Amino acid sequence: MNHLSKFVGISLMIFLLALSISACMDSATVLMITVDTPQDKATIGASPVTVSGTVNKKAEVKINDVIVPVKDGKFSTDIKLTEGDNVIKVVGTTGKDTVEKTVTVTYNANKQ
Repeated sequence: MNHLSKFVGISLMIFLLALSISACMDSATVLMITVDTPQDKATIGASPVTVSGTVNKKAEVKINDVIVPVKDGKFSTDIKLTEGDNVIKVVGTTGKDTVEKTVTVTYNANKQ
């Protein structure tokens, strides 16, 4: 019985150590956000435009200060454009980390 309790104790310590190491590794990953669409400096002929991209960690994502859903690291939402230049600000936040990407598009309703 004494050997069994030592084995269980050592196994528990190894498990807890592995758990804490994996948690540290996740928090050490730098938050990254990518905007896939629309392309920066694009001229667009239709509004709204779909803004989509990815984030590499569990994070809150805001597009132009509006929270958008993130599923499996992917986000997407439609943004209404006004005639002329439009700045689209995408911000990802997790804990103390914040990353911001800015995309500027030109809306020209006459472009088909």
